[in-house]
Amino acid sequence: MAYHIKMLAAAAAAAAATALGASAGFAQEAEPMEPLESGFPNQALTIVVVDEPGSADSIYTNQLVEAAEALSPVPIRVEHRQDFSNFGTWEALVWLMGLGERGDEGYTSIVYTVPGSVVDLLVVDMETVLGVGLDDLNFVVSTEVLPYFIHQRADAPWGDTIQDFIAHAEANPGEIRYISGGIGGAQDAAMQWYLRRLGLEVNTIIGGGGSERALTVASGEGDVTVSPPDLIIPHYDGGRVDVLMMSGDQAPPEPWADIPNAQDLGMEGDPWGQVRGIAVSPDVPEENRAWLEELFTRASQNEEFREQRNQVPGLQLRILGPAETRAVAETAYNETLPIMRDLGAYWGD
Repeated sequence: MAYHIKMLAAAAAAAAATALGASAGFAQEAEPMEPLESGFPNQALTIVVVDEPGSADSIYTNQLVEAAEALSPVPIRVEHRQDFSNFGTWEALVWLMGLGERGDEGYTSIVYTVPGSVVDLLVVDMETVLGVGLDDLNFVVSTEVLPYFIHQRADAPWGDTIQDFIAHAEANPGEIRYISGGIGGAQDAAMQWYLRRLGLEVNTIIGGGGSERALTVASGEGDVTVSPPDLIIPHYDGGRVDVLMMSGDQAPPEPWADIPNAQDLGMEGDPWGQVRGIAVSPDVPEENRAWLEELFTRASQNEEFREQRNQVPGLQLRILGPAETRAVAETAYNETLPIMRDLGAYWGD
């Protein structure tokens, strides 16, 4: 297991070097930033994690803050909120917009992952229920992408490649047991998108959370599912699963460098995976948002931060600005809308 994690980390490091470059950013990273002429920031910054301490978002935020504090003229704190529902990003945004100066000026921000939270907007009318929508999520910067992988049980009779899987599914529609997290989840939306692009029909079985679904497939109680790499590695190292394909258009990492990505299979514009970053209230002045973007972009170029993040199997260190992040979110929304309608899950029908 350790070997594969190291190999994945090395691949991610190579991708990070390409994406971020070894340019003047490193020379500047130790130079503290000055406040704006308006005085922002003149009090501590807070990043809110809508999850428990020790979660993936929590680890990311604490590592980012450690790098950012060397650049910031004010302290940066991390706060965890576990009192929001399954639509935590949107409830946190409503809370953020009601904070007064702390929220309106950009002193408090939240961690997000897209396009996962975007799928929420298709199954619940957030504009009516909470009074917010995608336009209200004011992206500061995204600093990383964690791809999804389709993986199957290791003893599948049809073979161990995506081509074998496709051929069997075409010849036997509805036979392959796909373990799903249920309609409305990001990973299910991704799998539904792939199945439709490939023209395949499967037997969908609801199978709980991500860890439970990965275990169900590894134990042979299901045939296939889609997961982030950290949930796959233990089962792959145990010889219990085969990895078939990766989301997106980037080169797959070791030990799966020989599998295709979505683009290789003719699926252009794949928006799936976990794009992680920082967002603020829509009321934050643009110059304050831009200052935060520079802070967290420079922090994400810190070598120690990059080394820490590269320990996450398969992670790609990539900077996506607000426009690029919004494009990912909007693409996922537009691509998923007809799927949710087809499944009878779109709130507007």
